Amino acid sequence: MLAKPERLKEKYLFNIAFKKRQKVSSDLLSLYYLFKRKDINKLNKSSVLSKAAFIVGLRIDKRASRRNLIKRRMRSAYRLIRKKYFSENSKNDLQALIWIANPNIKNATFEQIKSSMERLLNKLEKSGNK
Repeated sequence: MLAKPERLKEKYLFNIAFKKRQKVSSDLLSLYYLFKRKDINKLNKSSVLSKAAFIVGLRIDKRASRRNLIKRRMRSAYRLIRKKYFSENSKNDLQALIWIANPNIKNATFEQIKSSMERLLNKLEKSGNK
Protein backbone atom coordinates (compact mmCIF):
# COMPACT_ATOMS: atom_id res chain seq x y z
CA MET A 1 0.00 0.00 0.00
CA LEU A 2 0.99 3.57 -0.49
CA ALA A 3 1.72 5.74 2.50
CA LYS A 4 -1.36 7.55 3.74
CA PRO A 5 -0.34 11.05 2.52
CA GLU A 6 0.35 9.64 -0.98
CA ARG A 7 -3.18 8.26 -1.44
CA LEU A 8 -5.66 10.30 -3.38
CA LYS A 9 -8.90 10.29 -1.39
CA GLU A 10 -10.30 13.81 -1.72
CA LYS A 11 -13.50 13.87 -3.73
CA TYR A 12 -12.90 17.39 -5.03
CA LEU A 13 -9.60 16.31 -6.63
CA PHE A 14 -11.31 13.38 -8.36
CA ASN A 15 -14.06 15.67 -9.62
CA ILE A 16 -11.64 18.28 -10.96
CA ALA A 17 -9.44 15.65 -12.63
CA PHE A 18 -12.38 14.01 -14.38
CA LYS A 19 -13.90 17.35 -15.42
CA LYS A 20 -10.63 18.60 -16.90
CA ARG A 21 -10.33 15.38 -18.93
CA GLN A 22 -6.54 15.48 -19.03
CA LYS A 23 -5.81 11.90 -19.95
CA VAL A 24 -3.27 9.61 -21.58
CA SER A 25 -4.06 6.00 -22.42
CA SER A 26 -2.49 2.73 -23.42
CA ASP A 27 -3.94 -0.69 -24.11
CA LEU A 28 -3.77 -1.68 -20.41
CA LEU A 29 -4.24 1.57 -18.49
CA SER A 30 -5.67 5.06 -18.65
CA LEU A 31 -4.14 7.85 -16.61
CA TYR A 32 -6.09 10.93 -15.60
CA TYR A 33 -3.82 13.63 -14.22
CA LEU A 34 -4.13 17.01 -12.65
CA PHE A 35 -1.47 19.69 -12.50
CA LYS A 36 -1.10 21.92 -9.45
CA ARG A 37 -3.38 24.94 -9.29
CA LYS A 38 -3.46 27.77 -6.77
CA ASP A 39 -7.08 27.20 -5.75
CA ILE A 40 -6.43 23.51 -5.06
CA ASN A 41 -3.16 24.09 -3.24
CA LYS A 42 -4.97 26.24 -0.67
CA LEU A 43 -7.27 23.31 0.10
CA ASN A 44 -4.55 20.66 0.01
CA LYS A 45 -2.31 21.02 3.06
CA SER A 46 -0.22 17.94 2.29
CA SER A 47 3.46 18.33 1.41
CA VAL A 48 3.45 15.21 -0.78
CA LEU A 49 4.51 15.87 -4.36
CA SER A 50 1.67 13.94 -6.00
CA LYS A 51 -1.14 11.67 -4.90
CA ALA A 52 -2.28 8.52 -6.67
CA ALA A 53 -5.46 6.45 -6.90
CA PHE A 54 -6.02 3.09 -8.59
CA ILE A 55 -9.38 2.07 -10.04
CA VAL A 56 -10.34 -1.38 -11.32
CA GLY A 57 -13.99 -1.49 -12.31
CA LEU A 58 -16.49 -4.32 -12.30
CA ARG A 59 -16.29 -4.62 -16.08
CA ILE A 60 -12.71 -5.93 -15.70
CA ASP A 61 -13.78 -8.89 -13.58
CA LYS A 62 -16.79 -9.60 -11.40
CA ARG A 63 -14.70 -11.31 -8.72
CA ALA A 64 -13.36 -8.91 -6.10
CA SER A 65 -10.32 -11.10 -5.48
CA ARG A 66 -9.23 -10.76 -9.12
CA ARG A 67 -9.81 -6.98 -9.11
CA ASN A 68 -7.81 -6.68 -5.89
CA LEU A 69 -4.95 -8.67 -7.44
CA ILE A 70 -4.85 -6.25 -10.38
CA LYS A 71 -4.92 -3.27 -7.99
CA ARG A 72 -2.06 -4.71 -5.94
CA ARG A 73 0.00 -5.17 -9.11
CA MET A 74 -0.74 -1.61 -10.19
CA ARG A 75 0.24 -0.19 -6.78
CA SER A 76 3.41 -2.24 -6.68
CA ALA A 77 4.46 -1.18 -10.17
CA TYR A 78 3.76 2.46 -9.32
CA ARG A 79 5.80 2.17 -6.12
CA LEU A 80 8.79 0.90 -8.10
CA ILE A 81 8.74 3.63 -10.73
CA ARG A 82 7.52 6.71 -8.82
CA LYS A 83 10.97 7.65 -7.47
CA LYS A 84 12.26 7.91 -11.03
CA TYR A 85 9.53 10.37 -12.05
CA PHE A 86 8.66 12.17 -8.83
CA SER A 87 11.87 12.89 -6.95
CA GLU A 88 12.01 15.83 -4.54
CA ASN A 89 14.15 17.93 -6.89
CA SER A 90 12.10 17.28 -10.04
CA LYS A 91 10.16 20.16 -11.54
CA ASN A 92 7.03 18.08 -11.76
CA ASP A 93 3.78 19.97 -11.13
CA LEU A 94 1.50 16.97 -10.83
CA GLN A 95 -1.07 17.09 -8.07
CA ALA A 96 -3.09 13.94 -8.75
CA LEU A 97 -2.74 10.73 -10.75
CA ILE A 98 -5.74 8.47 -11.26
CA TRP A 99 -4.82 5.10 -12.79
CA ILE A 100 -7.78 3.28 -14.36
CA ALA A 101 -7.50 -0.30 -15.58
CA ASN A 102 -8.71 -1.16 -19.09
CA PRO A 103 -10.21 -4.61 -19.87
CA ASN A 104 -6.97 -5.88 -21.48
CA ILE A 105 -5.24 -5.74 -18.10
CA LYS A 106 -7.04 -8.90 -17.01
CA ASN A 107 -4.44 -11.19 -18.62
CA ALA A 108 -1.41 -8.90 -18.25
CA THR A 109 1.68 -9.78 -16.25
CA PHE A 110 3.27 -7.52 -13.66
CA GLU A 111 6.07 -6.56 -16.08
CA GLN A 112 3.55 -5.56 -18.75
CA ILE A 113 1.68 -3.38 -16.26
CA LYS A 114 4.92 -1.76 -15.11
CA SER A 115 6.09 -1.01 -18.67
CA SER A 116 2.65 0.38 -19.56
CA MET A 117 2.83 2.74 -16.56
CA GLU A 118 6.31 3.86 -17.57
CA ARG A 119 5.13 4.55 -21.13
CA LEU A 120 2.21 6.63 -19.86
CA LEU A 121 4.43 8.65 -17.52
CA ASN A 122 6.90 9.23 -20.38
CA LYS A 123 4.03 10.46 -22.57
CA LEU A 124 2.92 12.74 -19.78
CA GLU A 125 6.44 14.05 -19.26
CA LYS A 126 6.80 14.82 -22.99
CA SER A 127 3.44 16.58 -23.18
CA GLY A 128 4.55 18.87 -20.36
CA ASN A 129 2.46 21.26 -18.31
CA LYS A 130 -0.19 22.26 -20.84
